[in-house]
Amino acid sequence: MRKFVAAALLVSALAVPVVNLEAPSVEAATNLPAGFSDSLVATTGAATGIVGMPDGTVMVLVQSGSVRLIRGDVLLPTPALTMSLSPCNAGERGLLGVALDQDFKANGFVYLYFTHPAAAPGGCVNRASRFTMTRDSIDPNSEVILVDNISSNAGNHNGGDLEIGGDGFLYISVGDAGADPRADSSPNDAAQDLSLLNGKILRVVPSTGDPAPGNPISGPGTASCRVRGNLPSTPTTPCQELYAWGLRNPFRFSFDPNTGPDRFFINDVGQSTHEEVDQGGIGLNYGWPVREGLCQLAGSPPCPAAAPGFTDPMTDYPRSLGQVITASAFIPNGHWPAEYDGGYLFADAGSGNMWLRRSDGSINYAAPFATGVPAIADMAFVTTDTVALYYTLSSGTVRKITHTTTPFAPPAALSFRAQSGAGSRVLDTRLPESGNKPLRAGATRYVPLGVDPALTKAALVNFAFVTPSTSGYLTAWAGRSARPLASNINAFPGEVVANSAVVPVDANGGILVYAFATAHVVIDVLGYFDVAAGAVSAGRFVAVSPNRIADTREPLSATNQFSRRSGTFPIVNVPVASRGGLPAAGQIGAAVLVVTAVTDPANGGGFLSASAGGAGFSGSSNLNTNGFGDIRANLVVVPLGADGSVDFHLLSVPDVVVDVAGYFTSSSAPASNAGRFHVIQPFREVDTREGIGFGRLPGVATATIDPVSVPPDAQAIAHNITIVDNAFAGFVTPYAGGALPVVSAGNTSAADQIHAVLSFTQLSPAPATMSYYTSMPTDLVVDTPGFFEG
Repeated sequence: MRKFVAAALLVSALAVPVVNLEAPSVEAATNLPAGFSDSLVATTGAATGIVGMPDGTVMVLVQSGSVRLIRGDVLLPTPALTMSLSPCNAGERGLLGVALDQDFKANGFVYLYFTHPAAAPGGCVNRASRFTMTRDSIDPNSEVILVDNISSNAGNHNGGDLEIGGDGFLYISVGDAGADPRADSSPNDAAQDLSLLNGKILRVVPSTGDPAPGNPISGPGTASCRVRGNLPSTPTTPCQELYAWGLRNPFRFSFDPNTGPDRFFINDVGQSTHEEVDQGGIGLNYGWPVREGLCQLAGSPPCPAAAPGFTDPMTDYPRSLGQVITASAFIPNGHWPAEYDGGYLFADAGSGNMWLRRSDGSINYAAPFATGVPAIADMAFVTTDTVALYYTLSSGTVRKITHTTTPFAPPAALSFRAQSGAGSRVLDTRLPESGNKPLRAGATRYVPLGVDPALTKAALVNFAFVTPSTSGYLTAWAGRSARPLASNINAFPGEVVANSAVVPVDANGGILVYAFATAHVVIDVLGYFDVAAGAVSAGRFVAVSPNRIADTREPLSATNQFSRRSGTFPIVNVPVASRGGLPAAGQIGAAVLVVTAVTDPANGGGFLSASAGGAGFSGSSNLNTNGFGDIRANLVVVPLGADGSVDFHLLSVPDVVVDVAGYFTSSSAPASNAGRFHVIQPFREVDTREGIGFGRLPGVATATIDPVSVPPDAQAIAHNITIVDNAFAGFVTPYAGGALPVVSAGNTSAADQIHAVLSFTQLSPAPATMSYYTSMPTDLVVDTPGFFEG
């Protein structure tokens, strides 16, 4: 049987200095790449696990048993939770791992992994439990024990990490206990014993701790082992909670939050020759104690390949480079420079090195990403208006690494180019190629648009915010810049809501999307704004005085023209060319319409999809309704059919209202600067809740602003208008002043709704002003992403 030396937390390997947990930390990440910096955040005591909360608060575990909160980089004075773990909170034991439920904003569920006293060999066992958090406090009486009686008989090799995977299940890393819980093997073969939980990755249902459906061990002759204990007398039936095995001490593992299939990497602490990083996979056996790193136990390179049934690590490194691999995190794409996208950071608590595994799998061990962080225990990226890498040190502090954010630089004038054919779908988190994983509250997703960033500087996209777990919003902006104070779309729990947005792209042709609430997200590109260095013919916006050209609720007339026909879905066809102030079809590159879907109180949810007349259903939607009288509007930019019409394909949408806002010119138009677009960092022109722009509109009322972000000679404004806290059903109409047009840009069907809609609206002649009429008492929020030249 191997001998073990208990040292400071995480450090069981020989030749690693013992860290004084009471001494103030002097460690800090050094030798960082250019543009990065390290700073002290807080002193907490021996810090272990760390996780970012959706609102940017940082949750930190202290080994002794307390959960601390850091908000705005200030340690809150009162612990969120204090647990009585003594004497099981020294050495490598204690409060070790933390995860938040993917619907944390809705349910407040916090998952903790800790060592607690028990009448078992060693006097302590490990447990994973769920607790409920309300505001800044975790209720100790809310504990739901998920997995318990995990052996800690030798005091070390407890593992101790927790993560919610993209599949919604709880993953738990468990060490091999340092000595065989059955006391019948040397070296300890617990990692190969499928009737024990030690030396494994577990996957369980987070509400109950029951084995997750689809785990590799199930059926007759197997058992749920989640609380039965790991003792010499434990039954030998294989455990249904097991996901992967053959691990020595998988202290930390991390899931990739970026677009793509779900994956995770495991940092497994070696014994005497190698530390390793494994790729997580169902039913995989990583070989401990037969193999250590890429070699047989105690072997040195070159080593023979692993025997069939064993999975080699992606990488390993020798004891000359580090002695105890610990913290890890995937870098969220789109925040740091592009060369870090797809990267994975991992650190060693012995040598204090932190390395970067790049997206191509390369690792330069001779040039670490950072040095100087011995006793590093955990790390996590935390999102505020930017992202920062926070990390914990078992010597008592929390620090962070940040990268200097480049301010958004508005490009020169742009012209519009419609997406040819159907809208280009660049993201659908519901699909397998995106991992079928929702965008979690407080997280971002970087979305490459597949454009040439030298030509295309912004995109017109349509967002669908699909069944958020709580009320929330999405914000989109150019990658590698700070998140603006703006929102693009809002929804209540369970709704499916769509809205268009103009979003600048970064130097790599991508955008960032932030979710305030956990939800699935769908993004379709409707068109592009390309560099227009001088006068151009095509793609200039020509605004018209808003006017209504179709309302299927009203009788047909000379000014209300439409027809209905059958198709994949029922179709409403609306003639657009030469109506509502628009020219003939040949002069129109794309019509700019505000389209409102009106549902029947008896119908369920549905959608509307716009296409050029006769072009057929595109497979994507422009707006969604949630049934039962829901009324939704959206900006629709759509090319015309050969006959100058637009088809609206409808599901559970009995009526449609079409208002004209203008058009983008075709190549037949004369060259001019008028109507070129200027994209800006979204600017909040109005927030009546804060007294910005004007105050709350009391009912049937109009308020006028001189937009700060728009030059006085601009022709039209792009603005996202959000109705908030309305008193009853009604609508909002933006217009240039003068006589109120009979149109609407945003609607509500009941009180206390939050509806957002993008609009391109003509401004008054210089000095440019914009008026907002409401038919109901309401607050308004108006964010401006750009304007069109006069």
